[in-house]
Amino acid sequence: MRHPISDRIDTVFSWLKWPVAIAFTVILAPTTLACLELLLSCSRAPQLMLPFLGGAGLYLLVWLWVIRRWRTTFLSTVEHEFTHALFAILTLHRVVELKATWSRGGHVRIIGQGNWLITVAPYFFPTVCFILIPVFQLLTFVPPNIADAIVGAAFVYHITSTMRETHGEQTDLKLVGYLFSTMFLPTANLVCHGAVLAFAYGGISGIQRFQVSITSHFQDLVRLVGLS
Repeated sequence: MRHPISDRIDTVFSWLKWPVAIAFTVILAPTTLACLELLLSCSRAPQLMLPFLGGAGLYLLVWLWVIRRWRTTFLSTVEHEFTHALFAILTLHRVVELKATWSRGGHVRIIGQGNWLITVAPYFFPTVCFILIPVFQLLTFVPPNIADAIVGAAFVYHITSTMRETHGEQTDLKLVGYLFSTMFLPTANLVCHGAVLAFAYGGISGIQRFQVSITSHFQDLVRLVGLS
């Protein structure tokens, strides 16, 4: 059975795989500079980040004392597989099965071939954070400090769960290739996690300033190498 729309999208992603890898390698330095600039801004006004840091610190303590000793965490498996499913839907695939177990991992089954973005999405995209941010924007009755603390906890949750899932024997990384993962994932992580930090620091406008900062540093790089 053919699925022409999703098949065409997968073909386009196949063509774009290495151009995207090269592009993300090129913008790694500008993105790193933008993140350092963001961290410097946060250090100059730490009071804006206190709820976020409080939630992040509390979850980190719980993780260090308890969670990291667990052999498996069901919730991280659910999030991992849900992120695969989310990016499958975003690239117009139909998800027919999503399964997560306590000790044997999980899987997502889709109709169509699939593409590399679906495969690597859990390794750079903090799904819970990007769900919570718009939800708390809508649920105005939730105190901003509480919302920021919850997003901070989700931020560290994603980092710790991704650390556990990222290793040389990971099937997803083998599937897309270690070279591609090395070229794509560092920048993708900085962009997504930087956006969450930028939101905690300055809201939606903070994310916009972070994006402008990446663009500005990229333009500086272009001028430095004499391409402009």
